[in-house]
Amino acid sequence: MEETYSFYEDEEQEPKATDASWKVLIVDDDIEVHRATRSSIADFVFQGKGLELLFATSAMEARKLISAHDDIAVILLDVVMEDDLAGLNFAKYVREELKNRFVRILLRTGQPGIAPEKSVIVDYDINGFLEKSDLTIQKLYTAIITCLRSYRDIIDLDNANAALKTEFEMRIEAERKMAEQAQQAAIGLAIAQIIHGAKNILNALKGGKYIIEAALKDENLELIKKGWDVTKIGISRMEDLTAGLLDLSRYNQLKPEPHSLNAVVAEVLETCRNTQSCSTMNDVAIIADIEEALPLARFDYKAIHTVLMNLLSNSVDACKDKADGASGRVKMRTYLCGDDYVNLDVEDNGCGIKPEDLENIFKLFYTTKHSKGNGLGLSITKKIIEEHGGKLSVSSELGVGTKFTISLPKDRRHK
Repeated sequence: MEETYSFYEDEEQEPKATDASWKVLIVDDDIEVHRATRSSIADFVFQGKGLELLFATSAMEARKLISAHDDIAVILLDVVMEDDLAGLNFAKYVREELKNRFVRILLRTGQPGIAPEKSVIVDYDINGFLEKSDLTIQKLYTAIITCLRSYRDIIDLDNANAALKTEFEMRIEAERKMAEQAQQAAIGLAIAQIIHGAKNILNALKGGKYIIEAALKDENLELIKKGWDVTKIGISRMEDLTAGLLDLSRYNQLKPEPHSLNAVVAEVLETCRNTQSCSTMNDVAIIADIEEALPLARFDYKAIHTVLMNLLSNSVDACKDKADGASGRVKMRTYLCGDDYVNLDVEDNGCGIKPEDLENIFKLFYTTKHSKGNGLGLSITKKIIEEHGGKLSVSSELGVGTKFTISLPKDRRHK
């Protein structure tokens, strides 16, 4: 009585074959090999699935079959057919031209001298080597079951990778949409804030216009001057708003070069002494504490000049808002911080910042100056520093004062 074999994962109970099957391609120019193979594995069952056998008598026929069936699990492949290397060339076609890395290929040859096992396994991406002269049903079953397990695991892994890729792409798309929505919301908020600020300025200009028109009717020169003063305030605030918005959009393509931070501090102080726009600083003492041996840092000179002017202006305003009426003082100090950064402190003895305001002061359009500010200066300052690869931090105590600290990367090429 002929012995049959069945392989399954659960050793306690053999599952029955289902309609689904594992496809196995038999490629051999000997028809008797086809018949013997069909007879030997006719009752094969693995994981509840039988075998669907496909037959080819040449490498050319095998190419047509594997092109038509992309789910072939195992190929039993003869080497010598149309020529001595027909089988090996077919294996190379499967792997290199069809890019099929799933199918398991078992070489089954009666002339092992033509294709040595070691060379074949290494050079042709073959998964097993069987000699017809030494091939038993048990060895054939063992080889097929090993290939089917490998094929199953590769397919499962590929499906898992595809699912992960799909999930990853879905998450990326969801994040992109969320970022787009957040950007649109931010743009909407920014526009609303700009319109709100512009309307306040426009109201001031309308007030000045009304006063001037009334004064012209009465030919009241003093009232005209008063109206013009109100109008000038509106114009100045509009200039500040426009300049801030331009700065916010401008500092996105910085050109960092080696510069002296001390030189920027000196220029800012000189600007404040000589320009009429800084005349309000005259009541506040501005002190410079410069470290003479400070190394060069890498930064965009104009951008950092804007940063220092913003911080100095804020510190002076804070000193003027101090409730106890004490003399205002602002100290600008440069120093080396470790081996990587050059630091600048801008410290004042002004009114300080409320804790609830401190965490929001760098947000766009957030201001503690009410009608005096537009909420752009510190947002611009933080943006500039971070785009230099630097850091900006702040500490403050209400009624005592505030300190802003800038850290800029040191220039490595200059000692």
